[in-house]
Amino acid sequence: MAVKSAEKSKEKIILQDLEFKTVMMALYQKDIQYVKIQQLDNNNVDYVGIKNAERTAISENNDAVIVFSPAKIYRNAQNELRYLISTTEVSIDKNNEVLNFCGVCATFTQIYLFKKNTVGKFELISQSQDQTSWMNGDFDFSPYSTEKIIKNIRKIGPNVKGYVEEQAYSRQGYSSKQLYIVPFDEKPVMIKLDVAQIAHDNEVTGSDKIYNTHADYRFLSTEHHGLYDIEIHYWGTQQIYIGDTAKIIPINQTRVYHYNEQQQKYIRVK
Repeated sequence: MAVKSAEKSKEKIILQDLEFKTVMMALYQKDIQYVKIQQLDNNNVDYVGIKNAERTAISENNDAVIVFSPAKIYRNAQNELRYLISTTEVSIDKNNEVLNFCGVCATFTQIYLFKKNTVGKFELISQSQDQTSWMNGDFDFSPYSTEKIIKNIRKIGPNVKGYVEEQAYSRQGYSSKQLYIVPFDEKPVMIKLDVAQIAHDNEVTGSDKIYNTHADYRFLSTEHHGLYDIEIHYWGTQQIYIGDTAKIIPINQTRVYHYNEQQQKYIRVK
């Protein structure tokens, strides 16, 4: 069954299969163009070239490739089979046939969740929204492959599974790690929730005042609005300021976060 773009149409997306060509034609047909990227060919990656790639455009260059990550299967909290695919938009230099990896470059990934309907076809039931938290500045043409996502799916509420991500950031000698939760609640729009920072250090800044904050987290048995509460224990050292003077002090602190559905975010309550 031919369908319109999942992003711009309210029409149901129903596919005969979840193979590369079927998905690309359903989601990107009007923007597809021929390109050749040797790096992707060498890695046996399925991809198509697209034009009008506004999310990853660099200056006037709006050419990109869509890198396809094949479907992976998991069981939801109700033990029903679900099918996950991801597509990642990467900016390219079409003339030189290379990927654009640079200081201001980023990839943009979209996640699609399908189920099999009563006649054995694949029906799109949920997809990620257009938001910057699915962008990635690392030199990686598939930062959210389905294989990586499947490995980090776990039960995050009494009746829901989700993707748990620890995303690392590094800039100018500072490193940090952020905890994200993506409920696979099968609502039409898949939301990525920023929970809290779980690591931070300045170990390679050259500063004579080095700090290194670590954290361990766990899901509690209590829940709010369908998602388990999260407890985070921080330890190590942290930097504080007394007036204009930086000081390094120990940290040994436990915080608790509850999900607030109205605000669509985790709220620190302790």
